[in-house]
Amino acid sequence: MKEKVWVVDNEILKDISFYNGFTIVEQNSLEKIFNNAYFIDRDIAEIDESKKQIIPYVIIKNEKNQILVVQRTKKQTEKRLHNLYSVGIGGHINPIDKNNIPEITFYNGLNRELNEELYINNLKSLEYVGLILDDTTEVSRVHLGILFIAYVTSADIKEKENFNELWLNDSEFENFNGNFEGWSKIALRALEVI
Repeated sequence: MKEKVWVVDNEILKDISFYNGFTIVEQNSLEKIFNNAYFIDRDIAEIDESKKQIIPYVIIKNEKNQILVVQRTKKQTEKRLHNLYSVGIGGHINPIDKNNIPEITFYNGLNRELNEELYINNLKSLEYVGLILDDTTEVSRVHLGILFIAYVTSADIKEKENFNELWLNDSEFENFNGNFEGWSKIALRALEVI
C-alpha cells in the first residue's frame, strides 16, 4: 500500500503573509492550514509543486540548554539528505494520525514522529515558533515546516544506524563546521543561534 501524506494546496497559503525562510504566523493561520489539509499519495506529493507536505519540525533542547544535532547516515532512506546535519526531528503526517479535529491530526503526527525517533526523558514543554518555507531546492519546494522547540530533561536517538547524534550549546554552533540541511539553517537563524 502506498504511503499517504498530509498536504495543503499552495492556494491556501497565499493569504498568509510569509516569505521564503522563516515566518511567525498566528495560531488562526495554522488552523486555516490544518482545516484545509488532506491526504494524497506521497509519490504524487513529492513532485507536485502546487501542494506542500505539512511537516512538524521539532528542535530538541535539554536542561543544559544544548540542542540535539543529528547527522543523517547513508543508511537513512532520504538519499538527498545523506551526511547533512539537522537540528529538526519530524516527518510526514500519515492517515494513522487522523482525527476529526485537524489540529489533533497534526499533533498526533508530531508525537508519533518524536516517539519513533527519540527516547525522551521528561518532555517539559513544546513551544510553537513559526513556519519554514524554502523554495530553493527540489526537496524543500514541496514541504512546509512547522517549527517547534521541545524542552526535555534529556533525549537519545533510537535509530543509531541512521543517525549520528551530538549536543551543542549556542557558542559551539559558532565553531561547528558541519554542513546543515536547509531547514536547519533557517531554524537556527530564527533562534539566533547562527
